[in-house]
Amino acid sequence: MLSLMAVAPAGGGETKRIAERSEIEPKYLWATETIFADTAAWDAEFSVVEKRVEELGKLKGTLAQGSKQLFDALALRDDVEARVDKLYVYASLLADQDTRVGDNQALQARARSLAVRYGEATSWLQPELTAIPLEKLDGWMREDKRRDVYRQHIDNLFRQKKHILSPREEELLAMAGEVRGTPGNAYTLLKNADMQFPSIKDEKGQTVELSDSAYYLYLRSPDRGVRKACYDGIVGTYKNYRNTGAALLNGAVQSHIFNMKARNYESCRAAALDTGNIPIAVYDTLIKTVNENLPLLHRYAEIRRKTLNLTDGTHAYDLFAPFISGQSMDLTYEQAVDMITNALKPLGADYGAAMTKGFASRWVDVFPTKGKRSGAYSSGSFLTQPYILMNFHGGYEDMSTLAHEMGHSMHSHFSRAAQPYVYAEYDIFCAEVASTCNEILLQNQVLKATTDPRKKLYLLVEFLEGIRGTVFRQTMFSEFEQRIHEMAERREPLTADSMSAEFGRLMKNYYGAAYTHDELVDSEWIRIPHFYYNFYVYKYATSYCAASNIARRIMDGEPGAVEAYLEFLKAGSSKYPLEVLKIARVDMTSPQPIRDAMAIFKDLLDQTEALVEQVR
Repeated sequence: MLSLMAVAPAGGGETKRIAERSEIEPKYLWATETIFADTAAWDAEFSVVEKRVEELGKLKGTLAQGSKQLFDALALRDDVEARVDKLYVYASLLADQDTRVGDNQALQARARSLAVRYGEATSWLQPELTAIPLEKLDGWMREDKRRDVYRQHIDNLFRQKKHILSPREEELLAMAGEVRGTPGNAYTLLKNADMQFPSIKDEKGQTVELSDSAYYLYLRSPDRGVRKACYDGIVGTYKNYRNTGAALLNGAVQSHIFNMKARNYESCRAAALDTGNIPIAVYDTLIKTVNENLPLLHRYAEIRRKTLNLTDGTHAYDLFAPFISGQSMDLTYEQAVDMITNALKPLGADYGAAMTKGFASRWVDVFPTKGKRSGAYSSGSFLTQPYILMNFHGGYEDMSTLAHEMGHSMHSHFSRAAQPYVYAEYDIFCAEVASTCNEILLQNQVLKATTDPRKKLYLLVEFLEGIRGTVFRQTMFSEFEQRIHEMAERREPLTADSMSAEFGRLMKNYYGAAYTHDELVDSEWIRIPHFYYNFYVYKYATSYCAASNIARRIMDGEPGAVEAYLEFLKAGSSKYPLEVLKIARVDMTSPQPIRDAMAIFKDLLDQTEALVEQVR
């Protein structure tokens, strides 16, 4: 295996540098050639799809002429949209694997422009379809059972009918799509291509080049000086762009306000949640229930302070530090794959075979390289295999992230195989369930195999971090996102100062008396890309709660639990998200799944406190 961080001389010593993509063995790079052999093949398909988009636009005014015209138009729409998706996925993968390559950025811009033109060409479809009486549409679907596949899709459109505008207004909204996406696109380039981070000294005294993908690697150092230098270097760099960051995030929020007003919603949050038919009460219940349990997080911060002997309190750069030095896992990618495969055996042979094939088919782009987008994600489309972006360094967190993203990809694999295109993509509300379920099953397997108390303490803290990061932290982010949208809706200016003040207030509230707040933390919101995703982050928290409930029942061997879960994975968006989750036996309209997750956190705290006393 190639060294994760190639070494090159720097002055009198050695500096670890991030490898160039050309230095990575092909087996560790995602297989984009399975989508298109090269950009010439992409260009050829692009030309064909452009013409098909124009054909769709010419169908305007024909839907009410009869059932054949309507359902032929829907079938054409599905085909063209799937092909637009395929073009975009290929271009975005190339753009993300090296953000420095201008040709790839141009390819992505062309794909994005085509998607906007597709939106313009089909902007008339929803208002024209919902102008046909629902009773007539129901009759047309009953005439031919093959058309009944669109029933849920049509019912959902009529549910939102009051927010669907006239054909011309919908066209104008679609035309504004590229402009509205500019803040997020600009932020991505600023974050991944333009920002330059400093170098720091690691625990061994070596000079290491910081990057966003290495942020958590060095925040997990047992050396507090390294942690602080990493935090100061990365968050401090973001702070240098605080006014640019505020302008970009304000631009994204203003885009959401534009959509809210155009579609006659009472708030940006209501508009975002209505897409999945999620009641506002679900969001409010999450924040209320988590806030009721903040004493548990305060207790965790205090345990950190005492265990790590932090006489000046637990700082933000201490929140990821291991309790036990020398216990960090140092894994090769192959070892991580083997451990994940073994941990997910409870999900059955079909799941295991599909996942093994995915690893062998180069779904994963494994290592950090120069110019590569930071973080991790799962991508792909109905007409492609899944793809996973990783920045694998070899720690437990990297293995957990790989299991997480493979959960997304397996969800996509099963959903796309079982559903027609119109329902193949699951709603984002359900998106984090499969990924988090994988993480929890991995945690359980690793913990069961551990007998050494020091190693067990290390793992318990990892699991506490999973809940802190996914439930508490993402709920805090959700409060921040709600707050800045409410400020903007009241026409209060969103400035670097106002957003930093709000972020700092939340940090102090969430972490309690044992936490010591530094001014730099106020600027941490600038490095969070999810604030550009329009009320996405709360779904991490709700999904973790749902996933912990599912995973517990699978691990307990509850009859039918695995089968119910696999049916959930295959359901896509064939039902509303809350109904899809009920297939897996979870009710997210109740606070109980959140309380269950809090109970798990408390149990882990109890075990951790007991082990801390034992290993001292």
